[in-house]
Amino acid sequence: MINQEFLKEIGLTKSEIKVYVALLKIGAFSSKGKIVEESKIASSKIYEVLNKLIEKGLVSTIIKNNIKHFAACSPNRIKDFLARKKEKIIEEEENINKILPFLLESYKSLKQQTKAELFIGWNGLETVYSIILKEIKPKQEVYIMGASKGENEEKTKEFFFKYSSRAREKKIKLKIIFNEDSRNYVKSMENELKIIFNKKFLFKNSPVEIAFTKNISAIIILKQEPIAIIIYDKQTSEGFTTYFSELWKIAKK
Repeated sequence: MINQEFLKEIGLTKSEIKVYVALLKIGAFSSKGKIVEESKIASSKIYEVLNKLIEKGLVSTIIKNNIKHFAACSPNRIKDFLARKKEKIIEEEENINKILPFLLESYKSLKQQTKAELFIGWNGLETVYSIILKEIKPKQEVYIMGASKGENEEKTKEFFFKYSSRAREKKIKLKIIFNEDSRNYVKSMENELKIIFNKKFLFKNSPVEIAFTKNISAIIILKQEPIAIIIYDKQTSEGFTTYFSELWKIAKK
């Protein structure tokens, strides 16, 4: 039995798959009626689907007694279809590379105007931390206050284990104020990472974590599905830095 999902993944529509498989079963040039019967495609749409398959090189046609008949081409033609798709992708990639500098410059200008972006879920949180890591330079300081184990401790630990390792690889200096109830969680992280964080403890149970550096800040709520707001604004980061310095003075080791 033909795995139709594979045909769908290479770019054939559901209707095109039904018609092509029907023609393979028929095994000879056939008129519209028999193809409609075998494929269960609406009569009004059958020629549209057949023409698309002809364009893709998967169906051929002849005229008998002034009536069009159709047949499936060899399945080997699917490889030709994929080769053409590959050539088109390479061509599109070359075209994108030509205009990419302009797009990046436009995006840079847009980002400077953008004040905030909202991200939801763990994938969104990954995007936020990837942006922060990309923005900062080696040995630059990143401040975090209200760091906690979140509502999903295992997921939080897995996530920050990954990004703490990436920060260490980039030689970023982390300075963290954790929630008081995260002491065991922090100790476990340090044992696994084999590092000691530059840290203090203050808040009993703050639901909000704020990470910031020179020109960028992120406000993070570590729910089961995290919510993160990233802010591109130097003054905001400077304000958080002042606030952090005062909290650091009263936080406990």
